[in-house]
Amino acid sequence: MNRVRALAVRIARTFQHDRRTLSLLVITPLVVMILIGYMVGDSGKEPLRLGVLTSGADRPIVTALRQMPLIQIVELDRDLPDAVARSEVDAALLNAVQLTPPAFGTPRCDPGACSPIVVVPGIDVQVESPIVQAVARAQAISEGAALGSSDAPGIVVERVSLHENVRPSTISYAAPAMITVFAFLFTFMLTSVSFLRERQSGTLERLLASPIRTREILGGYMLGFLPFAMLQTLIVLGYATLVLHAQVSGPSWLVFAVLILLVLGVVNLGIALSFEARNELQVIQFIPLVLLPQVFLSGLFWPVRTLWPPLQWLSKLFPMTYAVRALREVMLAGSGFGGITTELVALAIFALAMMGFGVAALRRLRA
Repeated sequence: MNRVRALAVRIARTFQHDRRTLSLLVITPLVVMILIGYMVGDSGKEPLRLGVLTSGADRPIVTALRQMPLIQIVELDRDLPDAVARSEVDAALLNAVQLTPPAFGTPRCDPGACSPIVVVPGIDVQVESPIVQAVARAQAISEGAALGSSDAPGIVVERVSLHENVRPSTISYAAPAMITVFAFLFTFMLTSVSFLRERQSGTLERLLASPIRTREILGGYMLGFLPFAMLQTLIVLGYATLVLHAQVSGPSWLVFAVLILLVLGVVNLGIALSFEARNELQVIQFIPLVLLPQVFLSGLFWPVRTLWPPLQWLSKLFPMTYAVRALREVMLAGSGFGGITTELVALAIFALAMMGFGVAALRRLRA
């Protein structure tokens, strides 16, 4: 027991003298649990905007929707699908008589007997599903139905997408987020752990003592890690599209371009943060601290626009926010280069900023 106790005391003292590890042990789970608590609860979120025609704003279903805390009714006196396309509202509630060819086809039922019709962008299930469920519940309330565990028993809501009439599969909805998360995770782990080993082996110190320039060192490491990071990304993308048959409505090269910019920035982020880690345990602790806030705040679980305003601003600093949005536009909406220019510029700025961060860290270590 004395030997066991001595070993345990040695481990405890190792942590005691490593203030950075102790800080990460406290900060990382605290940040993660705060975000989980916010995302699971309904408090602090902005409501989803549902557009209706001013002439039909007094319908019973609209009256019921006004009582729902996470739905905001926006009255418009013009084309509702156009308002959805311009992101003025998150979805629109139509009558059958408002379905006009060639955009959505002709009504398939009598106007008075039709199911509720909701026009959605068709690229974000986190926006679409809560609104469709709210409309179904409101329709049940307006018909005087007794709501049970299913909320809206027997109520059918017809969903119409701006981009296509066929609802994308679940995997197609999930693919942009899934590809982004795994590309980020695998690239960060590969780069940060590998670069830390370069430091621990003394290779980096010998390079810093040589006449080679700081930016040349960073460029060499970046070009060395990048092909392996892209290989992992291609495996994830290829499996999602070829095996799982995820939908890719836009140019495939544009999907690849988005991922190249994302991975380029993450490679430099991994190199830069590895300077702040003294051992592999600290690198592992950085992973949830860097990854999970982006997962929660980039629109994977709840639309970014509905988040608490300070969190909306924070999400704009995360590359994953722009990568998910760009992949959704290309893969689900079929957008071209012009449709995701803002996202591509943001990812390029992130990559350049991380390069600068890495050069500054190397110069600090060299000094």
